[in-house]
Amino acid sequence: MPTVDLFDETYVAVVPEVLAPRITAPSLLAEWFPRLSFDVFMDRGEKGTRWSITGELEGSMEVWLEPMARGTVVHWFVRGEPTASAPRDVAGRYVDMINARMFAFKDAAEGADDSAVG
Repeated sequence: MPTVDLFDETYVAVVPEVLAPRITAPSLLAEWFPRLSFDVFMDRGEKGTRWSITGELEGSMEVWLEPMARGTVVHWFVRGEPTASAPRDVAGRYVDMINARMFAFKDAAEGADDSAVG
């Protein structure tokens, strides 16, 4: 089992086919996770994407998009081992980072300001 094994889920009132290109955009990932590099190993279209990650974590990340009612449940998975460049509480930092950024993304995606979601 990896040292870092995180899971998060958030409902966003936007359908997967609209949400997918926004939440998996390389520019968004670079903004949210500047200390990681991403290599797509499975592009699942409107169902999400899986990446190999390197940087302060070595492992994988996945965004799984589950259709729900008139929107999408966004599931995040981050699994890996901290590298020498990782801060002491890397897992806690990623939990905080994903939660804060996901709620801001959700608010922007559901609101009138689409410029904030990529």
